[in-house]
Amino acid sequence: METYFLPNPRRGAWLARLAGQFNLFYPAEIEKRIHWQRYNSGEFQLEGVALKRIRAAEPIKGFLFAPRERVASFPQPLAPESVNVAPGPGVRTLLFGVKGCDLPGLAVHERMFLSGEFKDPFYAQRLKNTVLVASDCPIPEQTCFCNLLGLKPYVTEGVDLSVSVLDEGWLVEVLTERGKGLIEEARDGFQKAGEELIAKREGQRQRAMQLLKEQNPREWNPELAQAIAIKSRDLDFWQKAAGDCVECFGCLLTCPTCFCYLLYDQGNAERFERTRVWDFCYLPMYARVGGGANPRPRFIQRFINRFQCKFMHSKNQNGFYACSGCGRCFTTCMGKIDIRNILGQL
Repeated sequence: METYFLPNPRRGAWLARLAGQFNLFYPAEIEKRIHWQRYNSGEFQLEGVALKRIRAAEPIKGFLFAPRERVASFPQPLAPESVNVAPGPGVRTLLFGVKGCDLPGLAVHERMFLSGEFKDPFYAQRLKNTVLVASDCPIPEQTCFCNLLGLKPYVTEGVDLSVSVLDEGWLVEVLTERGKGLIEEARDGFQKAGEELIAKREGQRQRAMQLLKEQNPREWNPELAQAIAIKSRDLDFWQKAAGDCVECFGCLLTCPTCFCYLLYDQGNAERFERTRVWDFCYLPMYARVGGGANPRPRFIQRFINRFQCKFMHSKNQNGFYACSGCGRCFTTCMGKIDIRNILGQL
């Protein structure tokens, strides 16, 4: 695929064109934090598009795996396209400024919701109607550790377009046919990227990689899954690791890979609706089964299970860790528990 250059004066017009075709969201700095912001022509300011900053505080899973949605009804069946929640499965959405650490969540969720005999039609419909435009992380922050997961602070696959911010404008790399269409519709604003600009982008990317290596110089145990299995019964180790946890569940709420959910029914004999909501393994009642039995009644058991799920079970079953190194868990944690320190000891 090809790489194009979009000069600074042309950027706003391109985004406006995209907003006319999609429900467009972009990262914006709000009260010194980055959040997803919906494009509004009356309020939009190009300077507010925070592509040079790290990922948004919210993971992109909320656009594809709704925090709460109605998934069934009786006697009238419910089709995915009929769900009236935002963003609904039938809405064409474009996420502009996705970071590399957002993408591993998609791999986990696709394995969970789209593989095997039973597939989630709601997730499938949203994914089909979502265009992903990534952007580099030229300046990783202290919370970032994507390099420990073998990831990079820029994206070369898994999205439709990849944007790199330079002083002169944006370099836009086309990665899919769908992404190519987004460029062709605004062809008058783009130029073929020259070697000098591409070299400048590569230099910027390498500096970001070097900064990550300096921040996270010690690599994790290559046999991390096995190490966790061995350490799982060492309660003293895990009690110390969880010592500052206040059970706020912020790490799970903001994690881009978490996929657990709860189904509940409401209604009467004539009509009922089934609703799905996000669920979290730290909750005391998460693993409770019929008769009230609970295999993990103590919090320390649930704390250990989080590490087993993301770094042992996922690796053994899927071949990859259910973690992206985005650092949201540390940023959100009221006890400031840094999983890099915990995993680095294994």
